[in-house]
Amino acid sequence: MASGCKACQQKCGKGKSTPKGKADATKKALCKILCVVRMEMCQGKHKGKKASNVAEKRARADAKNPKTALGKATKGKNVAVNKGRYVKYPGAKKSWGRSPLGQAALDRQLDKIERQIKKKAAKVLATKAAKKVATAWIKFVPILNVASTVYDVYDLASTGADIYKQIQNARSSLKGGHVYRTRPDVAIQGKNGKLEKIYDFKFDGDKWQPGQKEMYDKDLKDSGAGTTAEEVNSQNCGCDGPKTVARTG
Repeated sequence: MASGCKACQQKCGKGKSTPKGKADATKKALCKILCVVRMEMCQGKHKGKKASNVAEKRARADAKNPKTALGKATKGKNVAVNKGRYVKYPGAKKSWGRSPLGQAALDRQLDKIERQIKKKAAKVLATKAAKKVATAWIKFVPILNVASTVYDVYDLASTGADIYKQIQNARSSLKGGHVYRTRPDVAIQGKNGKLEKIYDFKFDGDKWQPGQKEMYDKDLKDSGAGTTAEEVNSQNCGCDGPKTVARTG
C-alpha cells in the first residue's frame, strides 16, 4: 500500500519549474508556486479545492514573506492577489457576456471611500498642510482604481485630502458607463500605486475567459505600464510531472 502510494507520488513529479522565454523574477516565483501546487493536486493533497485558489493563497502568503522567491522579487511593491479592480472598456463585445457597473454602483463605491477618508483623515483635511499634499502620483493611477488600491498603498493620514479631492473630481469622468470590474489573480503595483504587471494562473484545462485578457491589457495600458497580462501555466513554466493534472481536487 505504502509503496504504491510512493510510486503514485513519483509519477506526479517533484514540483520543479523551468520557465521558458524571458520570464522575470516575479513570474519565475509564480511558476514555482504553480508547479508545486500542480504536483500536490496530482498527489491528492487538496481534496475539494480548486488549484487556482490554493495557488492564490500561497502567493498571498509568499508576497508577505521577504524570504520567499516571490517576496524577494516584489520587495517594495504592493502585491494584490485576487482583488477587485475597475477598467473602462467602451469596446466590450456582447459575446463576452460581461455586464458593466451601473452609475449607482460606482457612486456607492466612491461614497464609501469618501466617508472612510473623512473619518480617517479628518484632522488633515482641516489643516493648511492638506493643501500642500503632492498630487504627482495621481496621474499614474487611473481614477477608477484609486479606490481599490489606496488602502493597500497609501497612508490616509498624509494623503487623505489629496485622494478625497480626486474622487470628488472623478464623478463626472465616470459618467457614460462602460466600467467593468475585474479580479486579476496577481496584480503588481509600484510604491505610488501604479499598476505594473498582471499575472493569471492557468492550470491544466483553464483558459482566458471571454474579454478577460483584453480588459487586463486595457487596465495596464491605462496605467501606462507598457506591458500585457501574462499567463502562468504548466507549459511556459516548464513544470515537471505528467502532461495533464486535474485542476480540482
